[in-house]
Amino acid sequence: MAPPSAGYPFAHRQRVRFGETDMQGVVYYANYLLFAEVGRVAYLRELGIDYTRDLLAQGVDFTIGEASVRYQAPLRFDDEYDIRVRVGEIRSSSWTFEYAFDRADGQRCAIGSTVQV
Repeated sequence: MAPPSAGYPFAHRQRVRFGETDMQGVVYYANYLLFAEVGRVAYLRELGIDYTRDLLAQGVDFTIGEASVRYQAPLRFDDEYDIRVRVGEIRSSSWTFEYAFDRADGQRCAIGSTVQV
């Protein structure tokens, strides 16, 4: 795990795979939502929460009601990057996860969020 950055208590290191890129070798824009899922599940696991055991088996499930990504710099094939995760706003029937996608050299490539309902 890489050290957290600017308010994100968790980071999960990944490497861009060829199949996640477009013809120019840049990460295809929609893949950031898949990266967010990888980070979210890794964050829950780090907190000791097993999705199947602790949520589904208890009759609790959630779906994504909203997702957004703001792109700032490209991630390219074979770049190492961190998916940084934090919990955002918590409401009565939803909560937000916020993400930062940072190249290993520290360049912020995108920020995003998902609202779970």
